[in-house]
Amino acid sequence: MAKRPIHPSWRASTLILVSISLSIGWGIRGNFGHEYGAMLPGVLAGTAVCLLSGREDWRRRVAYFAFFGALGWAFGGSFSYMKVVGYTHSGHLPSQLYGFFGLFVGSFLWAALGGAGTAYPAVESRDRLTQLFKPLCWVLAVWTAYYFLWEPVMNSAAVASVLGGEVTGAERGLFREMRQNDPFYWLDTDWVQAFLALAALCAFDLWDRRSRDVLLLPVFAALGGVAGWGVQGLLSVGGVLPRILPWLVRVQGDLSAVNPDTGQPFDPANMVTNWPLLFTQHATALGLLFGVLAGAAAYFALFGKWRSGSSLLIHMAVGWFVAFLVGPVLLGIRMTPPRGDNWAGGLGVFLGILLYTYRNRLMPVAVAALVSGTIGGVGIAFTQCLKLLLVAPGNPNRLAGLPPEVRDPIIARWAHWQSANWHSVVIEQGVGLLYGLGLAVAMALLATRLRQTDDQPPERRWTEAFAVGFILIAVVYVNMVKCVAEWTTERIAGGGSFRCVPEIMKMPFIESVAFSARTWFNLAWLFLAVCILLLLLVHMRRRLSFIPASALGKGQLLYLVFLWIVITFNFQKALVGFHESRIATEGVLFFNAVLATFLMAFFPREQERDAIPLSPAGEYRPMLRKSLVAMGIGLVLATFAFTGIVRMVYGDQFAGHAGNQRRFGPEADWRLRPVLRDVPHR
Repeated sequence: MAKRPIHPSWRASTLILVSISLSIGWGIRGNFGHEYGAMLPGVLAGTAVCLLSGREDWRRRVAYFAFFGALGWAFGGSFSYMKVVGYTHSGHLPSQLYGFFGLFVGSFLWAALGGAGTAYPAVESRDRLTQLFKPLCWVLAVWTAYYFLWEPVMNSAAVASVLGGEVTGAERGLFREMRQNDPFYWLDTDWVQAFLALAALCAFDLWDRRSRDVLLLPVFAALGGVAGWGVQGLLSVGGVLPRILPWLVRVQGDLSAVNPDTGQPFDPANMVTNWPLLFTQHATALGLLFGVLAGAAAYFALFGKWRSGSSLLIHMAVGWFVAFLVGPVLLGIRMTPPRGDNWAGGLGVFLGILLYTYRNRLMPVAVAALVSGTIGGVGIAFTQCLKLLLVAPGNPNRLAGLPPEVRDPIIARWAHWQSANWHSVVIEQGVGLLYGLGLAVAMALLATRLRQTDDQPPERRWTEAFAVGFILIAVVYVNMVKCVAEWTTERIAGGGSFRCVPEIMKMPFIESVAFSARTWFNLAWLFLAVCILLLLLVHMRRRLSFIPASALGKGQLLYLVFLWIVITFNFQKALVGFHESRIATEGVLFFNAVLATFLMAFFPREQERDAIPLSPAGEYRPMLRKSLVAMGIGLVLATFAFTGIVRMVYGDQFAGHAGNQRRFGPEADWRLRPVLRDVPHR
């Protein structure tokens, strides 16, 4: 009996390479952080899952897989998750249960959004896929302006208004640590970026329609403003407003708790609330402001067309605000207080994507998101449990009850083991493997069921060049530029101090001209960016000889170039403060990168030896229901099973290797250490 061929997406080599790719990016993300760092695994894993699928129709879209994979995985980079990690260490049963629950929820959202972004170019038609770049460019343009102008202009202005006079770098750094005093601080979230995206999409819709009804926008806004101003006035005069404000405005902390640093109750005036200072400072104009926004929203609800794919983005942006306002702001549901609540915005984005896929018959995207999210959520709970098991041997906290003559030799014997960077190796790179496995499984389910996509005619070829340029220029820049701060940091050694790179350097041959190290970096990067853009433009007219003709070859070139760029700049960042504890972290990254290079070069084939027939599934609702059931089972497993295993080893003992933080009870971290306006933010 002939052996049934295995589809390329289900081969062990595919599952391993996608897992390793995401693990490499995830480990590096831990060194660079936030949304920018989270794009790195998205590029590598999206490219790998595309090229090893064996599907030529997917390979022709490799630039889109990398691009949307980066954007999808970027969202979770804004989530705060170290608090829930700390809860699992606490030895406090309610906090441990909540910790593993929170790990699943946060990582489910992160991996689900990454899975949705990676699956989107596999499902959508080329016409609608490339149309999306129009409104997306508007959003990215606004975010670019925010990146380069908001901190140097708005933050410096804010510092100057608080401190007065000229602002120094040290004062600007202190103000960042005291960011809770920024007028735009709102539960430490990226609401400004979300609002700018929403505004950019509205501007795009006006530009796209170019109809006369645009003149109605100021009318709607003015009417809404008048109505809002009137409502606020009536509520104030009638004495209703003072009664409802305590239900709407709440300090973020426990006023009955005692500040452990002062021995006195917390001062409400020194605590942040669930609204930004911007609203407090202009409280008399809030009715007018909210009315204008409501009027503009009514206008776009009636007249907005949301064409060229902007409907997807508007679902995501509106979802962000709905979930954030309903959850943390109004209901007070906070996952990791006193840390940020971007998780709620991520939940709104995820729900917005599900609604859009349901309305537009893109259910495979929803299935991929749920499968990737479920495996990712269980994966991080598993790796956190594994980390706690690995740090159990010789753990001083576990041995606290033993006599010193028994305890001390054991602790000494395991000291080097305990000093390893277990968080990076297990929680970051380790969970990256499982995130990658979840993505590989989700995409394999689609690879064997989706019908062939047709890219003829190749509409909007510029979008492919845009995607590649975004990856090689923007994604690399926003991460690599962070190395400059590491290079110029003053370090103590041999009784003195030094900087690997001076903060200010003069121009060669011209003594009177000097720039900061970051400015020199930006000038060099600008020169490189122009070169890349020009080559992409030339390649659109005639193929450059060093770029392969096949889709597979192009994808392999993109993967390998990007892989070794990020491996190199990650090592450059670590090199200036390198220590033996970094050998495991950087060594594992290098080993995995070499292995990934071999796998990427060896296993993908232009033509598969065996013809693998597809079995298109026209109905994805049964798969969606099964995925939802699996998600529920995964949530229960992550919460209860892993908590039970940890408690079998540690009991009620604090495990160490993290702050002793609790979510519930009188010693809860948010009660004893709330965000105070006169203390650096945590």
